[in-house]
Amino acid sequence: MQRTLLLLLLVCSTRAATNGPVRELGLYTKYNESAEWFDVTVTLASLTNGVGAFLKTTLDNAAERAAKAGKSPQSLGSMRGRWFEWATLIALRERKLTPAYWQAEFAAVPHNFNDVLLWSKEHGPVIISCKTSLRERYKQADLEAVTLRQYYPNAKFFLLTLDTDKRHVASIRKKIAGKELLALQAVYDETDADELFSLLKTLTLMEAPEKVLHSGKAIR
Repeated sequence: MQRTLLLLLLVCSTRAATNGPVRELGLYTKYNESAEWFDVTVTLASLTNGVGAFLKTTLDNAAERAAKAGKSPQSLGSMRGRWFEWATLIALRERKLTPAYWQAEFAAVPHNFNDVLLWSKEHGPVIISCKTSLRERYKQADLEAVTLRQYYPNAKFFLLTLDTDKRHVASIRKKIAGKELLALQAVYDETDADELFSLLKTLTLMEAPEKVLHSGKAIR
């Protein structure tokens, strides 16, 4: 009986990995253990609790499985960054906010890869920079946004984070409000990610114009 149960669990796990969103959407160069852990643990039904809860739960569950497999905190940190991008793209697709582009590289700004890109009729590029923790990374996101804004002055640039230091998050919001940052227009975390998605719902999303992107994975 116990052996049968274990075999059943193994089959279910294999099916989850085979049919998981990362594999389905082709969000990988090589389908490795990090992608498998994500696919096995992601639960689309949890989106009913809100986008922020979905993002946080998805990353926490995948990290727990990876930690049990013996991955170091440093490895987990790197994987969480990629999982965050995947989870955001999956949430966008489930909420019908597509097409979206993963790791989009603009022809005008080569070698600068954007975590998540949407293209809107109203603003052109809408960039979502996904940072599991802010630290000094928000400065990098702002500088990259400044560069891209030279070519697309109406573009929108948002920062999405799961940083647990809410005082730091509040500090970045204050910097944005005080115009200390040059291009970032808002920062969202798991507590108000639904507000970002509601804003995106007001836009007319469309395919990026031909030859604008040099590379990037389209999610439809």
